[in-house]
Amino acid sequence: MRQIIDRKLYDTDAAEEIAEHAPNTDRSDLYYLVEALYKTDDGEYFLHGAGGAATKYATSHSNGKSGGEEITVLSEDDAVDWCEDHSIDAEIILEEFGHLIES
Repeated sequence: MRQIIDRKLYDTDAAEEIAEHAPNTDRSDLYYLVEALYKTDDGEYFLHGAGGAATKYATSHSNGKSGGEEITVLSEDDAVDWCEDHSIDAEIILEEFGHLIES
């Protein structure tokens, strides 16, 4: 996915995927949900999320809701928080954000 935010292009194909949280990968399910944390070449973090009609990624239409997707830019601290909130493996967090983690 590609999305322009504040005049900057964020592209999942051009960025490095750091971690993924995918509790429901059945695209036919209303509760389908996949989120992935990415890092751009210049060190910015963003979250790409996609979900079904019963998720926060739903889009409204004149005849109801359907699934959707979006990119959200995250600060480094927000990226760490997302990893913690989604139980991302500690080794991944330490590799990417070790300088922010107390031992």
